Formats: sequence, C-alpha cells, structure tokens
Amino acid sequence: MAKADVKKMAPEIVAGFGGKENMVRINHCATRLRVNTGDMEKVDQTALKAIPGVIALDIRGNEVQVIVGAIVEDLFLEVEKIAGNGGAAESVKPSDGGKKTPGQVFSSFLLLMAGILSPVIPALIASGLLSTVLTVMTLVFGVDAGSSPTYTILYNLSQTVFYFMPVIVAYTSARKFDTEPVLAMILACFLLYPDWVAAAAQGGFTSYFGLPVLRTTYNGAVIQIILSVFVMSKVDVFLKKVIPEAARHFLKPFLLLLVMSVITLTLTGPLGGLLTNYIYAGVTAVQEVAPWAAVPVIILLSTTVGLIAPGFHLALIPIATASLSSVGYDDLINIWFFCCTITPGFIALAVGLRAKNSTLRQVAFPACLSALIGGISEPTLYGICYKLVRPYYAYFVTALSTGILAGILGLKCYAFGGYSLTNILLYLGPNLDHANFRNAIILVVFMAVMSFVTVNFFGFDDSAYDKASDGAKNPFALK
Repeated sequence: MAKADVKKMAPEIVAGFGGKENMVRINHCATRLRVNTGDMEKVDQTALKAIPGVIALDIRGNEVQVIVGAIVEDLFLEVEKIAGNGGAAESVKPSDGGKKTPGQVFSSFLLLMAGILSPVIPALIASGLLSTVLTVMTLVFGVDAGSSPTYTILYNLSQTVFYFMPVIVAYTSARKFDTEPVLAMILACFLLYPDWVAAAAQGGFTSYFGLPVLRTTYNGAVIQIILSVFVMSKVDVFLKKVIPEAARHFLKPFLLLLVMSVITLTLTGPLGGLLTNYIYAGVTAVQEVAPWAAVPVIILLSTTVGLIAPGFHLALIPIATASLSSVGYDDLINIWFFCCTITPGFIALAVGLRAKNSTLRQVAFPACLSALIGGISEPTLYGICYKLVRPYYAYFVTALSTGILAGILGLKCYAFGGYSLTNILLYLGPNLDHANFRNAIILVVFMAVMSFVTVNFFGFDDSAYDKASDGAKNPFALK
C-alpha cells in the first residue's frame, strides 16, 4: 500500500473511533493497530470496516484491533500524529458493566500478555535474522566461529535481546500497567547487575533486610518481571495517595524502587520463576510421554480456541525464550508458528491460482508473499480463510498434519523467527544440524503439496468478492 493511502486512512480511522478523545491507548503488533477505547458506543464499526486497507476488526471488551497487515507501522505513526498515544486507562468506560465471565477473564489475560509482548517481536525477529547471518558466515564463507572477532560480536548482538529481556519487558509492562517505565527498567537492570549475576551463579540463599532471598539468575526472564511491574503499579498508586504532593517528586521514586527491590527479590521474582519452571516442565512432560503430540495439540488449540482468544500465540512466547536460553533451541512455539504461517502462504497461492475473481487474486498473491517471505499470516487468514470459510478447512488440515509430522521428526528451531522461508536457515543452526534442516525442507514441501490438495478437495466460492467489500469478517468470532 502506498504511503499516500496510509495518510488517507489515518484520519478516517480516528473518525471511526469517535475522535482522538475516545482513543485511550494506541499500540500495534505486526499486523494490527490496537486501540483501547473510552466508550465502545462511540466506535463506528461499519465505517472502520469500510476503510480501504482495513482487512477486519477483532473486538474484545474495550480493545479494538484493526487488522491491516504489513502497513501497520506506517499507519500507527500517522494515527499517532493525529491522536497522540492515548490517555490514561482510568478513563476507560467498561462495555460490560465491569462483570466478566471466566472466558472473558482468560481472554483479557491473553490480551494483556499480547499487549506486553507484541512490541518485543521485532527484536526477536532481528535476533533470528542475525542468527541466519551467522549460519551463512560459517556455511558459505567458512568463517571460524572460534577465532573471528566479527562473528563473536555479531553473536553477542544476536543474544542481547534474550539476556536483557527483563529490561525490555519491564518497559512494555510499565506502559501497559500505567506505572513508571524508567523505574521499572531500573528494577530489571538491578536483577542483571554483574555483582548479582556473580552471586546467583553460586546458588543458595542470601538475606536482604533480614528476609531470605534466593540467589538466581534473571537474564531472559519474562513472567517474573511482568509480575513485579504489575505489583509495582499497585504500590505506585498507593504511594501517590499517602505521600504529600510537596514531597512526592523525590520521595515516591525512592520508596517505590526500594520497596519493589524487596518484593521482587523475595516474592515476585521467585514466584515468577516457579511459574515459568512449571510451565516449561509441563510442556517437557507432554513431549516425553508423546514427543509427536505437543506441536499438533497447540496447533489444534490455536486454530479453535485461539480464534476467540486474541493474543493466544503471544502469551506463549515466554516458553520459546526460556527454551532458547536454556537448551539453545525451541521445538514447540517456533514449530507451531512455522506450521501455521507457511501453510497460509501456500493456501493463498493455491486459492490465487484457482480463483476466477480478479479481486480475490489481488488479495491472494500479496497474502502469499506476506506469509512465505514476511512471516505474517493475517492477510490470508482474514482475507481468505475466514471470509471464504472452506479454505480455512484446508488450512486446518494442512497445518495440523504438518504439526504431527514435525513432532514425529523432532524438528528444532535454533533461534526465534523460524516461521518464514527467509529464515529457513535457523533450522540448520550454528552447529550445522543438516538432518534437522533437511526435515524442515521436507515439511515445507509437504505444506505446499497438502495446501494445493486440500484447497482443491474442499473448493471455495469466490462470489463473496463479487460484492462490495465492507472489510473481511471472521465468521468464527464471538458476537
């Protein structure tokens, strides 16, 4: 989409939300403009869907996700110029009277995790591409990893995001919980301070103000920091109430950081680590009992429950980062993304080659490139699978069967981002795992063949594109 189109879309989107005053918080992920609204009754959903370039809307409570594809970064900047980045969360008017069902609570949790982790994705993708460059250096140019300073520095750069993940997540969490971003980052840096890292390497316990403290490392930590910053936001509100305004400027930051250092080291840090270990142990237990089952099970969940639980995939990224940090590869999350991103690319290609409707072809071929090259599947899912329905069945069967094969073959990804053809070398890895790379290529070919077979088997009716488009609708979404 041309830049001029993005400039035209931005004021129309702001108007569709009822003006900038109704846009409480504005953010974005790889394909979606995420807007928290003050009053959902002021949002004109029909007008938003009718804007050229808007693929679909996904609405959960007071958050509206405007799905636009790869243009989202440019669109976000244009919208931000008009509306700013939103106001305070306190101005949100609940659309459900404040009562939520357990399902809505779960969905809200996933949205929360998505909001915190989605800004981290570009850094993880960059890390994956750097790992690809390192593999090319050793495989193609014969660079000796042990003696090349350039290789060593690039390797350090590729691993930086994982080591300093607590600092990054502290910032995004603070923005989400409306607390002090810089103090949250200082708290995370405190956990990565060299003296603490050296002490943590010895293990055991120490004491802080007479309280027992587990000496453990926090590099790569995610859940621990999210918990700590959440508690920090509550302490922040409390301190604002009890500290006189005249002393608040210098006293509140001091007390907030001091109190949170105690809470983090004695409570939220160890608790978050325990939760992370249990989650990882649960995944490992499933893989030990049935090594082939973990990937297809999560694909089954994401293509069913995931349709009505936005943020499902982002909420599980900590499993991938923990695995990459501990064992050097991920055999679950990236493999799930691999199956559910490359498959839509081939589905779009199969639909585009068979379609008679010119508008559908104009949607299908760019959607194919978006998934296969860019690792972004939303244009296919919302523009083709959910709109035409039958291609969704082809996608489901192909992705699930690929997941079963990936589990049987024990496919591993050696860095984050192995869900596009441009990053296929991540399956070769720094130690040149040729067998694993061969399996990845086999699965890509399998997805291509199965996509064409299943699209032809289920067929599709492209008459939906004969009508004036009002934005692709998701027939699986809750009303």
